[in-house]
Amino acid sequence: MLSRRCRRALKLPDPGTSIRRLTSADVAAYRALRLQGLRDHPYAFGADADEEAAWPEHHWQERLERRGTFGAFRGAALIGTAALSVDPGRKHGHRGSLVGMYVAPAGRGTGVGRQLVEAVLALARGQVETVELSVAIANAPAIALYLACGFRPYAIDADAIRVDGLPVDDILMRRPV
Repeated sequence: MLSRRCRRALKLPDPGTSIRRLTSADVAAYRALRLQGLRDHPYAFGADADEEAAWPEHHWQERLERRGTFGAFRGAALIGTAALSVDPGRKHGHRGSLVGMYVAPAGRGTGVGRQLVEAVLALARGQVETVELSVAIANAPAIALYLACGFRPYAIDADAIRVDGLPVDDILMRRPV
């Protein structure tokens, strides 16, 4: 068996990690991990931690039901999430968005991010023609992951969000499924 360091160098998935779609039983763990990501990396998300922390539990439940949200688990611990969001209607239904991508520090460099992206893309096949995403221009590790997964930049969204009054530019990326 390869060491974790060797697996990381070869970009092989961590054998102790499993990926599955989240269910209502995962709401508490999902909420905790999402809020951790929003608090630790406010420049990486368009959502605000304090606003989402105030949401009632049923809102979190509805989010899981509305989106195809995947979780990466190491044992029983949720260490990463990513979701497919598809806008309803004939005019937008051909496009999906990869949203809510976050991997906790314990899962980084283990292939978990790639596994989550691949799970979202597998769900998208047959539902949409293109998957799009938005990533902070300064988030080099995420950009590298998305490029490796076949996403290509198509625009810059200048001043996409503001964090404490400071503008954050995003790179818009997409790929066919």
